[in-house]
Amino acid sequence: MRFFIQTFFPRFSRYRLNAILIADLLNVRYLSGFTGTNGLILITKKQKFFFTDSRYTEQAKQEVKGFALVRSDRDLFNTILKILPPKKLRRLGFAAGATAYAQYLRLQKGLPGVTLVPMTEDPAEWRIIKTKIEIEKVAKALAINKLAWAEIRPQIKPGAKEIDIARKLECALLKHGAERIGFDTIVASGWRGALPHGKASDKKIRAGELVTIDFGGVYQGYHADETVTIGVGKLTPKQKMIWQIVYDAQLYAMEKVRPGVKCSDIDKAARDYIAKQGYGKYFGHALGHGVGLEVHERPVLSPTSKDILAAGMVFTIEPGIYLPGWGGARLEEVFVCNKNGPHQLTQIDKKLFL
Repeated sequence: MRFFIQTFFPRFSRYRLNAILIADLLNVRYLSGFTGTNGLILITKKQKFFFTDSRYTEQAKQEVKGFALVRSDRDLFNTILKILPPKKLRRLGFAAGATAYAQYLRLQKGLPGVTLVPMTEDPAEWRIIKTKIEIEKVAKALAINKLAWAEIRPQIKPGAKEIDIARKLECALLKHGAERIGFDTIVASGWRGALPHGKASDKKIRAGELVTIDFGGVYQGYHADETVTIGVGKLTPKQKMIWQIVYDAQLYAMEKVRPGVKCSDIDKAARDYIAKQGYGKYFGHALGHGVGLEVHERPVLSPTSKDILAAGMVFTIEPGIYLPGWGGARLEEVFVCNKNGPHQLTQIDKKLFL
């Protein structure tokens, strides 16, 4: 209840609201525990309502606690008006940053007579600090990553197709407990390593190549996100050097992690080091991002980020170097910021595979 008071109650006076509507399913899940695909939360100063249709009523009874459960038809907005007619609702706040225009039009049509008031605060801020239980779920997802990787690692060898490695890795994630795959698995070998989002192709891995693999499953709604760059066969001095620069850049960034530090400063530590080695223009993406119910969420570690680290934030550090026509390397670890610095949640020892 304290979370609702601190998060939503100031907005009642700021926006002169009678109620606040939460429609984005990720935020609905975060606030209520509901895992279905049709649910709304309505918050007034006195009550918290959860709306869903007959398909999910029994599920909601099991998952949703602390809300008045309202069974609805599939058009949940019509039922809202039965609970709170326009004369009582009058001004309804909604999270502007989590509402698509099409959904806004549905709100207008479904709630006649109600003034819709966009709340401009970023709704991702609600989830930016992770609870102990959330951190444990991310850690479990990453433990599944480690098990899947151990199973597939011996099969990454000359002649194997990138797409076959990706499929086997995804099957292994599911076998070891992931509920689903979190995103398209990246397997980028040789020259394709220059593609930061090089989704697995039919290319065959060759001896003497670096192979970048970015993968992760989902455990109880929470994502794993991890990147390994390994060498297959004998590598050249340049390949080893590029890998080492990326590895060292990650260490420089880790040294900056502690509560109160600007996320842009953490990005700068890695970016400046890569630039000093002569490869600054070949590292174009942000250094990292938050991980949770979404694979990419707040905080953002980038040169323009306004986020400030705080204890309980879970995020990646993933520097990379991408040389067009040649290849590249990226290493990605997931950390939680503790009061004294970073605690690493990823478990695969990247150094073993150079």
